[in-house]
Amino acid sequence: MVERLPPDVEAKYTKYLKLRETLTAVLREKAAVEAGLAEVESVLNEVKDLPEDSDFFKLAGFVLVKRDKSSIVEELNKRKEDLEIKLKVLKSQEDHLKNEMERIEAELRRYLQGGAGAIGGAKGA
Repeated sequence: MVERLPPDVEAKYTKYLKLRETLTAVLREKAAVEAGLAEVESVLNEVKDLPEDSDFFKLAGFVLVKRDKSSIVEELNKRKEDLEIKLKVLKSQEDHLKNEMERIEAELRRYLQGGAGAIGGAKGA
């Protein structure tokens, strides 16, 4: 005979799985943002050493548009700032998700180790 888990334990496990999926998506997005940030920083380092009168072009759709160095640097710095903010938010989400997962994992572990009442006290969580 197969013993079923109590509904509150199943709900906790389901929540844990959803948190894990969300964490995976956040980590994937964080990696993409970090790569974008590294690319912007690399371009900024290259541009800073070039003379002011150098030719700079920006891709706008299917067209290259000539721009001056200061507008390119300003745009890159704005992009860098936006990416840094996004990265900070993603790191915060990552920390929150990990903490929540650890909490639920501890509750599930207590239940599996024989503390059947361990989950019941945290139903509202």
